[in-house]
Amino acid sequence: MPRRLIRFRVVLPVVFGFLAAILMLWDYENNRMIALMGMGWDMGPPFWPYQAIYLLLFTINAPAFVLSMPILKLLNLQTLSLQYAVWFPAIVGWWWWAGSRMDFGVVGRRRYRHAKLFAGVLFAATVGLIYIAARAIVDEVHWWTQYAYDGSPYRVPTLLRTIGPVLWYLLFAGACALATIRLLQGGGERAAKSHRKYRFLLIGASLVTLYLFAIHRWDKALNPPFNYDECAIDRLHALGCIHGKVVDEIGKPVSHIEVDLIPIAKTGTARFYGTRSERTDEQGRYNLNGVEAAEYILGVNAFSAFGAPTAELPFATVYYPAAENESGAVPIKVVRSTPLHLPPLRLRRLGLATIKINVIWSDGTRPKRSDIFFQNVLYERAGGILPQIDNGVGEFTLPEDFEYDASASVDCHTGNAHERRESLPYQRIKVADGSTPAELTFVIQGPPCVLWDPD
Repeated sequence: MPRRLIRFRVVLPVVFGFLAAILMLWDYENNRMIALMGMGWDMGPPFWPYQAIYLLLFTINAPAFVLSMPILKLLNLQTLSLQYAVWFPAIVGWWWWAGSRMDFGVVGRRRYRHAKLFAGVLFAATVGLIYIAARAIVDEVHWWTQYAYDGSPYRVPTLLRTIGPVLWYLLFAGACALATIRLLQGGGERAAKSHRKYRFLLIGASLVTLYLFAIHRWDKALNPPFNYDECAIDRLHALGCIHGKVVDEIGKPVSHIEVDLIPIAKTGTARFYGTRSERTDEQGRYNLNGVEAAEYILGVNAFSAFGAPTAELPFATVYYPAAENESGAVPIKVVRSTPLHLPPLRLRRLGLATIKINVIWSDGTRPKRSDIFFQNVLYERAGGILPQIDNGVGEFTLPEDFEYDASASVDCHTGNAHERRESLPYQRIKVADGSTPAELTFVIQGPPCVLWDPD
């Protein structure tokens, strides 16, 4: 047999392994810069688009990524960069296997006793792979015709996620077809078994297991289990932290409420973007980690876009230690690389009032489905409450001691368009003891329409 000048089982792992290492390093630097800049969008060259490097890496090595998925699920890595430690050997191993198939043939030099049966299995795999590739192409064409006509920026990433696997499906289908033809033409004999081969497989499996165990231990060392009773400082960057607890008047923990840490030295937009927020856990605890050394104001339902009290969390805004407005708050000083433990912050529970809701068209009939919008006037930046009621009759519960702007809306289907009809102007209501209206009626202007069905 003539000596091969190129051994693909050597060339392919070296070439594609080197390319994968470069792309992984590039992708790591992209993600690091995005995290440092607090950005999550395309930033222009050399980072534009910020997902392109990962998508290119996936497109070239799609089978290795698929083979790595069970291992990544098993390890459940918290350090995302350690995923490269799983992908890289999978990529090198994959290209070694592909190169070996190119050197020795798709099914190797072995001969098979049941060649026709094996050929039938490979033929079925060929048909299945072609079918999967065809379905992926049809789904991609459908997506483009439905959503990509408006110049969506997601067209290229979506195409890259599809084109790589499709090309690999077709390549596998061709390899299986060639193997089928070879088996049918060459017949078969009993294949010789090598005990040494199984010995090498056992040693390789042991090394892989040891390698994955080392990655798992490294991940645990870099990301120890989170402890809500302790906040985390950063000595490298001289960052402090704040730990505390939120309770109601009787000392019961308040869960899932947002705690805001507002920088005193910043104003305007800088203050808004400089505010840190954290929701409490089931025991009312919060941890604001990695906080720069400075003076802050800490409050509950104070500064975030979701700070208005609701029926589920009917608590008034409170600033540390027990002030109802920012002017009465006591500044909190965070020291470099030092944890700060605050005493429990007590909230005042608000009363609740339930209002009956009626929604009708101009002709007096009731829509089958409508939305009710309540905007707390005091919390302008907070999003409104948008419950849905059926058949134009319902009720809704609101925290007391506030004024609300209320309206109703119906989503109509007009041809291929979506139209929203509202009851205007907004109704200003006061929800307080003795002032809460027992019933609200909203009139949607215009005749009844066919309701919009998003499905």
